[in-house]
Amino acid sequence: MATLEQLVANHSTLLLDAMGVLINGNGPVTHAPEFIDYLNHCQKRYFILTNICGDTEHGIYERLRRNGIPLLSAESVISAGSLVRKYIDTVMPTGSTIAFIGPETCRSVLATRSRSIVACGETPFFDALALLDDEGFPFRDTLEAALSSYVCIFETTGNLPRLLLANSDMAYPRTSNSYAFGSGIFATMLSEALMSLLGMSPEVVCFGKPSDRMFAEAQRRSGDRSMMMIGDQLATDILGANRFGITSTLVLTGLNTRQDIDRKPIVPHHVIDDLRIELI
Repeated sequence: MATLEQLVANHSTLLLDAMGVLINGNGPVTHAPEFIDYLNHCQKRYFILTNICGDTEHGIYERLRRNGIPLLSAESVISAGSLVRKYIDTVMPTGSTIAFIGPETCRSVLATRSRSIVACGETPFFDALALLDDEGFPFRDTLEAALSSYVCIFETTGNLPRLLLANSDMAYPRTSNSYAFGSGIFATMLSEALMSLLGMSPEVVCFGKPSDRMFAEAQRRSGDRSMMMIGDQLATDILGANRFGITSTLVLTGLNTRQDIDRKPIVPHHVIDDLRIELI
C-alpha cells in the first residue's frame, strides 16, 4: 500500500477538497496545516477544489488562511461559484437576468458584465436560477419564491429557466460529529416539486464535484493530466475523479468511512486515514 508521501511524489498536481479535508466547523482538520506546509516546501503544485459557493475564490482563500491553512495564493482555489460565473459570462446571452439563491455575498461571486444579477425574489422573472448556498438568509422563503417564479414563468412562456447548481453535495460534515444538508438536495426538492405541479422540471447544469467542470478547470490551469484528488466524499470527490480518469484518494477525516466503501459502488484508488506526513 502506497504511503501518502509516495502518492504525492507520484503525481505532478494534487487536488484537495476543503470541507472535511482541510477544515471543518471546528477549524483546521488535524494534520492539514502541516500537509499544506509540506506541499509548499516541496514546491508541489496543488489546487483546492471546493463546492463552497457563497464567497469569491479570494474570500475562500482568506477563510482557509484564517483557519490555519497556509495557502500561498488565491489562485490555488477553484470554486463552484467561479465556474457558475464563467458559464454566465460565456453561455448566457447578453442582457439575461440571473437570479441567485444564497446570501448577499453571492452577488459579488456572480458579478458579470452585461447580465443582471438579482437575488431570488427581487423579480418574478429570470432567465436562469443559480442555486448557490442555503445559509445566512431565510432559505425556505427564498426557495418557495423560486418555486412560485418557476410556475409563473412556465404559465407565461411555456418554458422553465435552467437551474445552475453550483454545489451538488447532498450532505457534508459541519463539525467532527455533526452533518448538514447540502444544496444538491434542495435542487432535487425544487425539481420534484415542479414535476409534481407542472409535469416537468428544469434543465439542471452542475458545476461542483462530481461534475467534470471543476477537474477540467484544474487541468486547464495546470496543463497537467497527472493529477490526484484527495477528498472525503465518495459521491463527489471520488466519483468525480474516477469519471475524469485521474487518481482518487479517500481521506477518512470527513463524511465517509471505510465501511461506506463496502456499501457503495464508488471505489477510490487509495484510502488514507488522514493527511499526516511521516518525515524520515
